[in-house]
Parts: sequence; structure tokens; C-alpha cells
Amino acid sequence: MRKLPLLGLVVVSGWTLACSSSSTAPTALIPGGTHQSEITAVTGTGRGGVSVTPKAIPEGTMAVNISITLTNARPNTTYFVQRAPEVGRASAADGVCQRALGLSPWSPNDPAAAAFLTFPLGTGLATITTAAIGTGSLDFEFRSPTTPAGTVFDVMFRLVDSETAPTTDLRSGCLTVIVK
Repeated sequence: MRKLPLLGLVVVSGWTLACSSSSTAPTALIPGGTHQSEITAVTGTGRGGVSVTPKAIPEGTMAVNISITLTNARPNTTYFVQRAPEVGRASAADGVCQRALGLSPWSPNDPAAAAFLTFPLGTGLATITTAAIGTGSLDFEFRSPTTPAGTVFDVMFRLVDSETAPTTDLRSGCLTVIVK
């Protein structure tokens, strides 16, 4: 009886398992941080992740580090980084993200407020430009001097290729953030 083929089969099987990849493992795309979410395509192509990490600052107002990764998106394309924060209205921290979804108290029947706002960054706007292979990332700090420590609110992130008429719309899940 010859045992060599069985050993070969075990080695090949182990090698196959070690080299297999899973297209259902998007968590590798989500940057480390306190609050994390996968980013998926509503329209267009692409996926990735976002993390928001609040930090305490002497002013006692909101300061967060935001990290975003993007893959399988359109190559050589600039995406605007937007958010739909729910601060100052009922249901601000219920985990639903009504503002992003156009639901009351953020619907057209309520006092005017844009669903998504592009993040200001330096003297411009926060954007991610993808490489020729459709990948990109961005890390930045965002501060809001009018949002005091202790504020709890929901927020959804969106990446779009145009602020006014997007053909690609990539969104995060709803995150509930606590300002330190």
C-alpha cells in the first residue's frame, strides 16, 4: 500500500484552503476606530468602510478622526465625502438615520435641512480620488465648535461623484456617535 498520494492530497488541500479568498469579507476594508461601518453602493460601483473616532479636546466640543477606504470604485474618479448628521432634532440618536433617508423629522415637510453635507477640509472640500485600479482612502480630523461634549447623534456617510447630480452613491450604515 502506497501512502504518498494521500499525503499529497492533504498538502494540496491545505494549500488550497490557505490560498482561498472570500468575496464576502468586507470587514477587511473597514478602518479601525470607535464607530465603524461598511460602505456599499446604492448606485454605481464600489465598496469600502468608514470609521469615526471621537476624541476629547480642551474646548469641550466635537473633534473626531474619520478614516475612509474605498475599493472596486470607478478608476481615476473624485468622490465628495458627505455626512448626514442628526443633531438638534427629535430622534437624533435612535440608530435609524432619518435625515439620510428623508424621514421625519428630516423630511421635506420639516424645517429645511440638506440631507447630506460635504465635509469642509482646509480651504476646500473633503474628497477621495481613486487610483487607476479604483481604490482610494482618506484620513482627516473634523471639528464642530457648536457641538458640545456629551452630545449623542446618528450619522450616515456618503461618497458621491458629483454634489448636484451623482451617478455613483456609496453609503455607510447608520452610526451613533458620542462626542467626548
